[in-house]
Amino acid sequence: MSDKAQQLDLSIIIVHTFEKYLIRQTLDSIRRAAPKLGFEIIVVDNNPGAGFGEMARAEFPQVRHIPLERNVGFGSAMNRGIDVARGRYVLIFNPDIVIQPESLETMLEFMDANPEVGMCGPQLRNPDGSLQYSCYRSPTLMVPAYRRTFLGKFGVGKQAIEDYLMMDQSHDQQMEVDSLIGAALFTRKTALDEVGSFDERFFMYYEDNDLCRRFWEHGHKVVYYPNAHMIHYHRRASADGGLLQQMFNKFTWIQINSAIKFFYKYRSKESPRK
Repeated sequence: MSDKAQQLDLSIIIVHTFEKYLIRQTLDSIRRAAPKLGFEIIVVDNNPGAGFGEMARAEFPQVRHIPLERNVGFGSAMNRGIDVARGRYVLIFNPDIVIQPESLETMLEFMDANPEVGMCGPQLRNPDGSLQYSCYRSPTLMVPAYRRTFLGKFGVGKQAIEDYLMMDQSHDQQMEVDSLIGAALFTRKTALDEVGSFDERFFMYYEDNDLCRRFWEHGHKVVYYPNAHMIHYHRRASADGGLLQQMFNKFTWIQINSAIKFFYKYRSKESPRK
């Protein structure tokens, strides 16, 4: 990993909050993959009291650690990393993903060859190897409710979820999409500078839908790119438990709040994707 001041190929930015041991797995996977490109790793720490800083100094001294005084949310923390990134590309990355060998090189080559693409996302798989749906059509107002309740198991609700998750499409094929999950967004830095970073009004959830939409508004394509794939140890904290438990789950209310902000922000506006 280069320490030189010149621009690198890639800045990998991770926000840490509660995932001290999962992030070790993620950083180990990057080290094992040994990407053949110039890159840096920046970890913005929303929870420095959890001890990640000590672990990083002992086990991953090459990582740039940026501790924050308090939990400012995912998008705000990620923006701190983007502000200091030196890469031509920025990988917005979750602390619970295992990188597969050559996945970063594959995405870099794809982006270099397709300047009209502002962002791409790899195929994500669950730890058991099954597909994880990680690219989406634009959400409708009812999608969050369908995904949180029994209404999503039947009829109109089930169809709405399947449509949102693009389950009618082959996820082994490259395709332009409305949005990608924010767990692994390989973004062009020049496009990110033009579009702007994450909207910090979203503490958590919907900041990825919002960023992808703004990329499309500025003419930068968003592409699902399954030639690269990674393993995502994904857990939707806002969907834990039954309906009653969810109603007392703080992550559910954070998501509801973000959904309201998202749909209000884009009220009466047509999709920018042509």
